[in-house]
Amino acid sequence: MKLTVSAFQLCPQKDIAKTLDKVVEAASEAAKNGAGLILLPELFPFGILKNREEANEAASKTPKILSHLKEWAGRLKIAICGGLPFEYAGGSILNSMFLIPPEGPFLRYDKLHLFPPFNEPIVFKPGKAPKTFCLNTSSGQVLAGPMICYDIRFPELARRLSQEGASLLMVSSLWPLSRKENLITLLRARAMENQCFLVAANVCGRCGNIEFAGASLVAAPDGSLLSQAGDGEELILARLDIDKIQSLRAFFNSSIPKGIWNFPLETKIIDIKEAKKRISFRKKAGQRVVFTNGCFDILHAGHVSYLRKARAFGDVLVVGLNSDESIRRIKGPSRPVNRENERAKVLSALSFVDMVVIFSEDTPERLIHEIEPDVLVKGADWEEENIVGADFVKARGGNVKRIAFEEEVSTTGIIERIKSKT
Repeated sequence: MKLTVSAFQLCPQKDIAKTLDKVVEAASEAAKNGAGLILLPELFPFGILKNREEANEAASKTPKILSHLKEWAGRLKIAICGGLPFEYAGGSILNSMFLIPPEGPFLRYDKLHLFPPFNEPIVFKPGKAPKTFCLNTSSGQVLAGPMICYDIRFPELARRLSQEGASLLMVSSLWPLSRKENLITLLRARAMENQCFLVAANVCGRCGNIEFAGASLVAAPDGSLLSQAGDGEELILARLDIDKIQSLRAFFNSSIPKGIWNFPLETKIIDIKEAKKRISFRKKAGQRVVFTNGCFDILHAGHVSYLRKARAFGDVLVVGLNSDESIRRIKGPSRPVNRENERAKVLSALSFVDMVVIFSEDTPERLIHEIEPDVLVKGADWEEENIVGADFVKARGGNVKRIAFEEEVSTTGIIERIKSKT
């Protein structure tokens, strides 16, 4: 299967109508050259949106822009893909990429990794999950994986898209000139390590007080460049042999983690001494340490949701796990249902749990003092003044977070339900 792709590198103008005229002209040229896709940069009609007011105003224009591009996608028989702000339910603004096919509904991906130097975590709400786009071409369907700018610094996202079957990665960006070489290196690496094609469209010229890199490109699965733009407005094209992906990955597939990456669960189950050692290096690397604790006797949906939210408060999640002995003292001789080594293994299987430390005291106070977390997390049913270790963490400049359980389920409830059926 062959697919011709194109990327239009442009400099956003204050006059949106003129920018859209340029896009239509580029899309017309791409279609004449047989392209089935034209990729546009991140937030291509606007450039950087510095605050919520600018984002709200820009997002109000997105429906009209999409309608205009949809008309031209249909006329030209080419899929148009690019970045636009999107107002989500509740008034949140997302930094999104839209795929506008010649026929059928829009597809949307919301940027997962927001870029702090551009104030994005304040202006936008992050996306929730990776997404794939199915491109319908005259010769068949191609699965594409969308990424937006800062996303490419997180290789696990590209790997996830590749594992889901993406043969093409599409990257829209607002990447500054000062880090141009980083952009090119990262784009080529994402293509090479996932053995897939990659097309990237970046902004060029000056927007506000920032000079942008241009350097839009199309890369092959071996990382070689099939096409690359300079530093001005430019349309680039490349013809891709999608069928090569299958034979490349059949020979060896580096995009699927195997062997050494399938670490034993026991590597996460450690004692206090080892935890302190690992945490010290994590902190030196600038990571924020999150700590929570519990029995986690029968792991259920409420536990999973709680731990996932806890991990989002920092970069590493340490779970203090009550030993069998301490649970018997707290909950009585019939508990725990599962032994401590079994409970620790189940927790370790969760990707968002980084370390599990078993403690035998009735409270995790000693453990908290030893590891000195930056964030202490407990359930919302605990008042902050009653949370063990809260004063210690706050005195060191840390934070205490309380999380409400979303699921109406508990270990005790599960046990009672089982008893009622027997």
